[in-house]
Amino acid sequence: MLKNYFTTGIRNLLKQKGYSILNIIGLSFGLAASLIIFLYVQEDLSYDKFNTNYDRIARLLTIDNAEGVSSKLVGVTAPPLGPAAETELPEVLKSARISGGGKLDLSYEDKMLKCDAGFRTESSLFEVFDFKIIDGKKTGALDEPNSIAITQTLAKRIFGDANPIGKTIKLNQTTELHVTALVADPPKNSHIQFDLLRSLTPGPNEDGFKQFLQTWQGIGMFTYVLLDKPLQASVLNPKLKAIADKNNAIAFFTPVAQPLSDVHLHSKEILFETNANKSDMLNVYVLSVIAILIVALAIVNFVNMVTAKSAGRAKEVGMRKVIGARRSQLIAQHLMESLIITFVAGALAVVAVMLAIPLLNNVYQRFGDFTILLQPTNVFLILGLLLTVGLLAGLYPAFVLSSFNPALVLKGSFKNSAGGIRLRKALVVLQFTISIALMVGTGIVYQQMRFIYTADLGYNRDQVVTIALNGQNANKATTFKDELLRNPNIVAAGTSSTRIGQQLGRTGIVPEGYDPKSSNIITSIMTVDDSFVSTLGMTMKEGRNFSLQYNDSLNMIINEEMTRLLKWENAVGKKIGLQSGPNPTDLTTYTVVGVVKDFHFATIRHKLEPMFMLYTKNNGSLAVKIKAEGMKDGLAHIEQTWKSLMPGASFEYAFLDEQFANLYRNEQAFSNMFTHFTLLAITIAGLGLFALSAFTAEQRKKEIGIRKVLGASQGTILYKLSAEFIQLITVAFVVASVIAYFVMDRWLHDFQYAIKIGAGIFVASGLASLLIALLTISFQALKASWTNPVDSLRSE
Repeated sequence: MLKNYFTTGIRNLLKQKGYSILNIIGLSFGLAASLIIFLYVQEDLSYDKFNTNYDRIARLLTIDNAEGVSSKLVGVTAPPLGPAAETELPEVLKSARISGGGKLDLSYEDKMLKCDAGFRTESSLFEVFDFKIIDGKKTGALDEPNSIAITQTLAKRIFGDANPIGKTIKLNQTTELHVTALVADPPKNSHIQFDLLRSLTPGPNEDGFKQFLQTWQGIGMFTYVLLDKPLQASVLNPKLKAIADKNNAIAFFTPVAQPLSDVHLHSKEILFETNANKSDMLNVYVLSVIAILIVALAIVNFVNMVTAKSAGRAKEVGMRKVIGARRSQLIAQHLMESLIITFVAGALAVVAVMLAIPLLNNVYQRFGDFTILLQPTNVFLILGLLLTVGLLAGLYPAFVLSSFNPALVLKGSFKNSAGGIRLRKALVVLQFTISIALMVGTGIVYQQMRFIYTADLGYNRDQVVTIALNGQNANKATTFKDELLRNPNIVAAGTSSTRIGQQLGRTGIVPEGYDPKSSNIITSIMTVDDSFVSTLGMTMKEGRNFSLQYNDSLNMIINEEMTRLLKWENAVGKKIGLQSGPNPTDLTTYTVVGVVKDFHFATIRHKLEPMFMLYTKNNGSLAVKIKAEGMKDGLAHIEQTWKSLMPGASFEYAFLDEQFANLYRNEQAFSNMFTHFTLLAITIAGLGLFALSAFTAEQRKKEIGIRKVLGASQGTILYKLSAEFIQLITVAFVVASVIAYFVMDRWLHDFQYAIKIGAGIFVASGLASLLIALLTISFQALKASWTNPVDSLRSE
């Protein structure tokens, strides 16, 4: 019997090739999109799960309760906190600390290169996390000073195919580092990404670093702990606070614990952390909803087209009933046709995903893995999805078609069934509600991203190149800058301690009029030279910039937000103390000589905070402004000057606007995904409307023929065919606008600086949906209007 249903189903589908192709294309698009989104959602949800102790690892954070800080949660702790917790708390089995992070200049023999992600850590990192040591010391790999573990990729770059164990490389041409372990590249779904791990144990000339590791009077260490059972933050946090208090840590720094499972998707508020490719759980929810909506659109299309086609198959069903077919047999036959279409569409969708994922991974900078779909569990899930979609898409039409009264349908009375008409209207409204809501969402995401890229940041990033000066090279910053300015293509150059766009360090201040013993104001700090402000096009609101005409060693520049925090109307000449000794009263006093217009020194995800600049002649980051027309020559001059002044150091530069864009890489990828899947949803809805308008025109061909005989124009016929659809789309527009407003307003709440949702995007989406509908319907209307009315009337 099943074989007969299958054969008959194939025959019926081949008889209606156009109808079948539209159904299969619509379903395959929807299923492919949902599978692609599934892979990216799985990617986000898989972060750090490669660790055996995934559910027992916690990251220690600090709540910064000081004044002047709007982003209270930071990813660093007091350096001794981890070892102290391991020693004093029985539930803490092991601690692992990580320090630093950034690019390093390495050299081996005559080879020089940059390591993209180098950290200092301890051997216990390999006990807490499942980073695999392939060769070398399996235990205690980083116990000795200047011992390092390097990844396979970095080892290949430095040593080629030679065994790296026991070899020595140089850091910044001075410090010898000894390779003690070869480590597998960290999995892509690890929030910790590294190329080189250097021992946290201080070397012979690192007294300052040794003091840093022992101090409780500051925070600056990434700390992880392995627990004896899953984290109970309400139990562990008070114990961490007690340890900090016992060691006289700064009172307004409160240590807290975060489960490893929250690091990737629940850390949007956290600053000062090592968290590669950080995402947001809200994005996962939004993408999941889009996947469901797209599949729903595909199902709606199927139901809509089958019910619209039902009048054409009513006589077939009537004849089958007359010759003895039971209702259960008719239901089974229609469900079989639905399942055939669904499984064919599913096969095409899987092939499409396999071909599209490598391309989309490059576009979105993601690493969705197609092979996940081939895992037994997911194969069963896909088969279950196809079976569910096939049944949902075919169940209602099957029951409707099988319920016809053969005596009535043979007379053609089902053609005007009120139930079928109402269903089709409801499905059209649902289709366009989803499509319009997604269009509105796409527009708002686009506007927000455009706002991010075009917002006034308080500085100019166009034609600005940044260069990192590591180690001893920072001492040559001024010499390097002066040499660059000899070239007419170099407009300006300035140095700073931190590149704009990176989070600044924070330090405590004591403004005049405040008690040093009770002051708890912490603000951001950077050091700059006399030309940094002008190079970046910043604006001085009060006072002056740093200048070589003055001795600015004890002067500072503050931003406008600092004046608002301190309630200073005339800030120039005011005094601010910075702690310079172990006692709160040990202060070095600086004089405010200028107020710079607020600029976003980090990302605009977070509220702009008070900050100040101190003067230093040489700094580790150089910003160079180059003439647009002389960019090529200017870059060549920079590289040539670098090689002459910094022999043995690898040269690398980056454009500031590209670095800025990279800060919002995840948001841009989300925006691209939202846009692409919305276009796909609109395409699916358009296919459904195209087929539905074709069937409507077919059912009304006699009416159209009569109207033509009576002299109706093409415009009148177009109006008659499209008026009902336009009314339905108008209803969908109202419903979609309400839903989209509340959802996207919630999404925008995640940005400290966001657009205001205006009516324009709703109007544009509504007009776009009407235009799509009219273009789709007009093809069928014109086709119907061009038909000879004699043929239309004869067909009856």
